[in-house]
Amino acid sequence: MKELVIRNMPKLPFDVTEALNQFRINLGFCGDEVKTIMVTSSLPNEGKSFLVMQLWRMMAEVGTPTLLIDCDYRNSEMRTKYGISSTEKIVGGAHYLAGKADMSDVIYQTNIPNGYMIPTTSAIANPTILLEGTRFSHMIESCAKTFSYVLIDTPPLGSVADALNVAPHCDGTVLVVRSGATPRKLVDNSVQLLKRTETPLLGIVLNRADMNSKSNMYYHRYYRSSYYYNSYGSRSQKQK
Repeated sequence: MKELVIRNMPKLPFDVTEALNQFRINLGFCGDEVKTIMVTSSLPNEGKSFLVMQLWRMMAEVGTPTLLIDCDYRNSEMRTKYGISSTEKIVGGAHYLAGKADMSDVIYQTNIPNGYMIPTTSAIANPTILLEGTRFSHMIESCAKTFSYVLIDTPPLGSVADALNVAPHCDGTVLVVRSGATPRKLVDNSVQLLKRTETPLLGIVLNRADMNSKSNMYYHRYYRSSYYYNSYGSRSQKQK
């Protein structure tokens, strides 16, 4: 199997690590049937790619074979942001979906033990036809049989419809919300869009949150009956 090297994985503060670890453990309580998880957001720059990357790393480091699929085919920054490289030419998931590569060509082992990845190589203006094709369904099903968890990073819901094409192929979805930046109506709209896919919403991650502030207590009150909260920043805790 070909290998990717991740050179820029940041060292996280203790409270951030603990918040993410709580989130990882809570996903495990969703049941053995929840293996394929989509991570998305309403807007760009809410921290979804950071979350999925760190969650993937943590799952792998505790001995769980975990695959990360970068499905942000339009504007992925994962390779440049995390310094992902290979000694060979990188072949991405879009190559498989377009029929130009086999599954074995696009799944990479990484320098993180038990961490595997299907990367994105270059931007695609309109990947809808790839996401709606039969090869995408086959890719997800095949990966779910091979790995304990499959995490999928997608574009924001408020930008394009790609995440809504991906969601029906997943066992559940996680929505990332940036505290103090994402309008409440937009969060509610994203929840409603995800409900239409009939894919379970496993939780909402409130990013960069001070849970003592009045604005963030709104999110807790509004969603407390349905969703798990995990905040990371200067203060981190699980809300029930």
